Order: sequence, then structure tokens, then C-alpha cells
Amino acid sequence: MAEEMPVITGDRYTILGNLIIVMISAGLLGLIILLSDIRFYAEPISEGVFGPAAAILNALLFVVLATVGATMVVLLLKYGKERLLKFILIGAFGFIAVVIFLYFGSMYLVVFQFINPITAIFVLFAFILASIVNFITVEPDYRMKNGGLLLFGSAVGAFLGVVLPVWTSVLLLVGLAIYDYYSVKKGPIRKIVEMTEDDPDKLSALAVSSSEWDIGLGDVAFYGMIVALAIVNPIFGVLGAIFAIFGIVAGFLITLRLLEKRGVMAGLPIPVALALIGLALGYLIQWILPLFLGV
Repeated sequence: MAEEMPVITGDRYTILGNLIIVMISAGLLGLIILLSDIRFYAEPISEGVFGPAAAILNALLFVVLATVGATMVVLLLKYGKERLLKFILIGAFGFIAVVIFLYFGSMYLVVFQFINPITAIFVLFAFILASIVNFITVEPDYRMKNGGLLLFGSAVGAFLGVVLPVWTSVLLLVGLAIYDYYSVKKGPIRKIVEMTEDDPDKLSALAVSSSEWDIGLGDVAFYGMIVALAIVNPIFGVLGAIFAIFGIVAGFLITLRLLEKRGVMAGLPIPVALALIGLALGYLIQWILPLFLGV
């Protein structure tokens, strides 16, 4: 099954480098949306109409959907339906990839044709270069599926970061970090790990793996989401995105250290917490600090 499903193989520091490329790629996709000056929000409940309550309800809804999805995976593995799970994932990945390609592709054409073709070409060149670096630095024996999975994760993260409003995004990240901690300790992810201990290849479609550890594809996407969120929202900006990247890298390294001691660690809580602190620092430096300095 490992040969048929996307799984990334390599040492931890190689994949750390790939995660940095993922975040840069997500930031470049977010930059396309920022330049296009066109935002389509995919919020079940409008923040503009219902205010902060909408952000809370939206975040809870997405966490519930994540719980349902993880539970479905557990049930399919429990009853030996790995083949069905594979087809469901391939179908879902394919559909999401088409939607994301059409969305960012159309926004890129807007920037290229009507706003700034030189900048558009530069952003496209940077994204292609980041993608090439991503592919050539992963494990050579699995280059296409490994690189493809990371690129897919960065695109999904960027999509979430640009179609969700700020407070829905922030609360969603907080909610998913809490859920991730619970799920790894006692919930669906713990059950999935226990059910696949004898055959880790069953988990290959759901995780970025190396010979030493696994990191969920969702973690990869949400790291990219934070960077794209900062890029498209001027209250955070590029400075917030840079601080967020440093926070994610630091959180990731701390998580790896704890992983060595505990065997299983949630990939979201520490990186998300430090990344959100990075976003807050970006906001404070750009908007609050100048007020105190009288600039």
C-alpha cells in the first residue's frame, strides 16, 4: 500500500527544510490573493453579520467535521476497509486539488492581466522555484509522491488561510490544536496509531513519514495556513508571516524533542501557539508600537 499512496520518507531535518518550503509556497499563494484584491470567504456563518459568535461557531463546526472524518478513518481501518479508504482519499484529494487550482489560477490571471504582470511573473517564478526545491530535496526514491504531498499540503493550507476570515481562522487553529492534543492522547489519532502499529503502511496516506517519526498531512496544511493568513491580512503582514514561520520552526523542533521522550506527540499545539504569538508580535510592531512612539 505504501507504493500506491503518498508518503514522505526522509530524515527529520530534511523534512523540516521541506516544511519551511511549504510555508514559503503557501505565503506566495496568499500573495497572489493579496495582489488580486479579490477575497471570497467560505464561512458557514458570516462574521460580518453575527460578529464574534460566528467565528466561534465556525471554528466549532470545522472541529466537529475533523472529528467526524477521523472517526470515519478509524472505523474503516477497524473493519479492514483500507482499499475503500484509499479510494475515498484519492477522490477527496483529486477534488480538492481541482478546486484549489481553479481558484488560485483564476486569481493569478487577474493579477497578470489587470494589475501587475511583472509582479505576477516574479511570484510565479518564485513559486515554481520553491516547488522545484521541494521536489529535489525529498527522498529520491519517492520524489514524485513525496514532493506532491508537500505541495498539496501547502496549497490546501494557503486556500484555508485566504478563504476564512481572520477570527474564524485564529479560533479554528486554536480549536484544532486542542483537538489534536486530545486526539493524539486518547482520541481517534491514538486509535489509528494503535491500529497501524503492526502495519504502518496503512497510515501512509494520512501522514508525512520518515524512518524516525510521522507528522500528519493536516499539520503540514495548517502550518501553511498560518503563513497565508498573515500575508492576506494587512494587520499581520509580511512581518507577522516571518515571525509565524520562526514560531512554527521553533515549535516543530520542540515537538521533535518531546517526541523522542514520549514516542507520540501532537504536531499542532506547540507550533500553532508559537506561530500565533508570532502573528501577535507582527501586529504589535506594525500597528501598536508606532502609536506609543508617536510615529
